[in-house]
This record gives sequence, structure tokens and C-alpha cells, in this order.
Amino acid sequence: MMNRGALRAALARMETSLADSRRNLALAENAASRRAETEAIRRRPKARHYHRRMSRWTGADEAAYRRILDELLEAVGPDLDRLRRRIDRQEAAIEALRRKYRVNEPRPSLPVW
Repeated sequence: MMNRGALRAALARMETSLADSRRNLALAENAASRRAETEAIRRRPKARHYHRRMSRWTGADEAAYRRILDELLEAVGPDLDRLRRRIDRQEAAIEALRRKYRVNEPRPSLPVW
């Protein structure tokens, strides 16, 4: 049986670890997206310069970006899935501990990355 102080410390550590895992997942997803965009721009150089208010990103560029992103996600998908499963396990562990010790106070709202 945990005393109240130890329980709060354990929950705080678990919530911090969960926030770190979520941040790592967001960083990995953003890195894949940025890499796909860079690769699409590199593969499809532009010959014309349009008015500065007009986008130079065409439908074909978007299709190339999606194709490259799918290739990247296929390569790093297992790692992202592993992180998602870890997040699910951490959330389940936090909920189980809160249920076991009947902690009714709301979970802290940590920043969403």
C-alpha cells in the first residue's frame, strides 16, 4: 500500500514519462513529414516563378509528397507503432493505478505537442 505522497510522486513521474513519449511521437511524425516535403521539392524543381501571392505547389507536387510520405511511413511505421503502443500502455498503467488507489482528481493537462 502506497502512502499519499508516494502515490502522487509516482503518478507525476508516470504523467511526465507519458508526455515525453507523446512529444517523441509528435517529433518523429513531424520529421517524417518535413523529410517528405523536402524530398518532394528536391525531386520536382520548378522552372517558372509565379506571382509571389500564388502558390507554386501543384497537384502533382502534392501527389509526389503523399507518395514519398507513404514510403517513409512504411519504413518508419514499425517504430511509430511501437511508440503508440508504449503510449497506450503508459495510459493504461496510469488509469489502473488511479483506479486502484481511487484517485478522483483530474489528470494534469500537460502540453500537447
